[in-house]
Amino acid sequence: MNKKEKPKKDTQWALKRGIDVVLISALIYAGLVMFGVVRQGSHFEQGTPAPDFNVMDIEKNQMLSLDSYKGKALLLNFFSTDCPSCKREIPDVEELMEQGRKRGLEVLLVSADEPQRLKQYLKERNSPLTAAYDPGKAHRAFGVDTIPYLVVIDPEGLVRADYVGHIKWTDIEPWLPASAN
Repeated sequence: MNKKEKPKKDTQWALKRGIDVVLISALIYAGLVMFGVVRQGSHFEQGTPAPDFNVMDIEKNQMLSLDSYKGKALLLNFFSTDCPSCKREIPDVEELMEQGRKRGLEVLLVSADEPQRLKQYLKERNSPLTAAYDPGKAHRAFGVDTIPYLVVIDPEGLVRADYVGHIKWTDIEPWLPASAN
């Protein structure tokens, strides 16, 4: 073996090990997100004004915006019918909606799915959630880069928290009014 072959093999070995480390790290992070260990979305600093958005309510066929929820607490759930984690989370989001109803919480499912597909999915689940079609503008405004992504907006229109994946009552309860208006 000549001297030129050894450094080349060492470099290839190091490169392969580096790629392995990156892939394993990505898998570990994905697992942590999936199981709710890594949760805080951190797209917004607490108290930042929520970006305005315009999405189409798939049932009422009317535009919804941040102003549509003025004076109400809002939980935005960016969702897709192709996302297994999103689907697993729906029963929890429905429960949060039920728990928060007396405190003025509104929940809006925001999806880039075709409206008919989204409507059919919710109908099959017999879901009470309000869902809206977004061609991508709201996703961009909120910096959505992974789903499920949830944003808690207080009645004054300020972002109080954002999460990737599972959300619990204790995450949103502090930001709700004492009672509904």
